[in-house]
Amino acid sequence: MRVLPSRAAAIVVALAAVCFSTSGYAAEREFLNRFEGLFSGGGTVQRNGAERPNQVTCTLTGQPSSSGVSMAGQCGAAIFSRDIRADLRYNAASGRYTGVYVGSSIGPARLSGKRKGDSIVLTITWPKPVNGDTKATMTIRNSGNGSLAITVTDELEPGGARAKVTQLALNQS
Repeated sequence: MRVLPSRAAAIVVALAAVCFSTSGYAAEREFLNRFEGLFSGGGTVQRNGAERPNQVTCTLTGQPSSSGVSMAGQCGAAIFSRDIRADLRYNAASGRYTGVYVGSSIGPARLSGKRKGDSIVLTITWPKPVNGDTKATMTIRNSGNGSLAITVTDELEPGGARAKVTQLALNQS
């Protein structure tokens, strides 16, 4: 069978794409494995602009899979406790993470974003307005040294400045 030059070039490009996406996926799986195990620590959570931040303690268990990671646990203080969960799936073709965050009193939120270095930067889309809108940013950082940081940035009032409304620092147990 004779392969035309343009067809040969297309085959080479297709094979290169498969090789690069496979190696990219392997790197992503290695990154996701950092989330395996029990993490504990704490930080602050501010539910709205009228409240002061609350000190919380948290425990999370991370369970990576072949296509993403699930993190589930609990955060609380003397006056409240809340179950939290984030389920993320990685799409190798797009390089994007999508998933669901459960833990807000208004219901599950959609997550969508990309990894940047040691962090997954996600847009949160709430099912109802929070602080006047339905969007916030969640950054999950895991540098591979047994520490995990979760930050949520949002406006505290419609059209206002963005502020860190959740700042958690956890260590692997």
